[in-house]
Amino acid sequence: MQPAAPADDTAFLAAEVARIARVGRAAVTVWRRILPGLPDPVAGTDVRPRFDRRAVAAWLPAHNKLTVPHTLATAVLSVAAAGVDALLVRLADPELRLADDVEGTDRVSGWTEPADANALARASDAAWGMSVRRLAVPGFGAVAVTGDVRVSDRVASAAGVYIELSWPARVRGRADSAAGIVRHGLAHAPGEGCPCSRHACGGIVPASWCQEHGASASPVMEWHPGGGIRCAELTQGREGAVLTASP
Repeated sequence: MQPAAPADDTAFLAAEVARIARVGRAAVTVWRRILPGLPDPVAGTDVRPRFDRRAVAAWLPAHNKLTVPHTLATAVLSVAAAGVDALLVRLADPELRLADDVEGTDRVSGWTEPADANALARASDAAWGMSVRRLAVPGFGAVAVTGDVRVSDRVASAAGVYIELSWPARVRGRADSAAGIVRHGLAHAPGEGCPCSRHACGGIVPASWCQEHGASASPVMEWHPGGGIRCAELTQGREGAVLTASP
């Protein structure tokens, strides 16, 4: 597993500046004309300018352009990392953007307290980033991430912190209310007669007493999050193989 790529320092589009400030994109255009100091674009085009994120992060709170929502939807994020206790964070006005393929990047953003933002940043510094035990965003099924979660954006104001977390889509799966991350393993020895639970993707969840895959066997497996993109990809591959083999 490779660490998530660092965020591009010129990744803020005008629409993203507007979202953080909770205004329309037209307001950003007006600010550029009448207010002093709003950074000039450093990349992009006249139609889709891109702004240096550090400069924007400094300008917005300095000109009182950040407000923290108090009455909008809230997401609940439970994360863990090596050497860091389990951390429960609430994100106000959350936005979850899920990639369509395993090569993409998932992102969740919202407003949180400075102490929680600092704790997320510390956990993100772990060798393989954080894992998400459970992310509950209104309108989505509960999400879990096996690792590689990073803080990819952070904009502080006197009232709160706008923060974005990102991770490779291939490590995202479904969260179980009891167990957190649901994982399946593709065993090197299938063991068709073993008692392990099986899934459409070909993965198994080992039973501890299984002689081939249990606690004493320590089989080599390719793990993937259940219910995620990788799981769906494997399922489709197996279904396609069955159809191809059918007369």
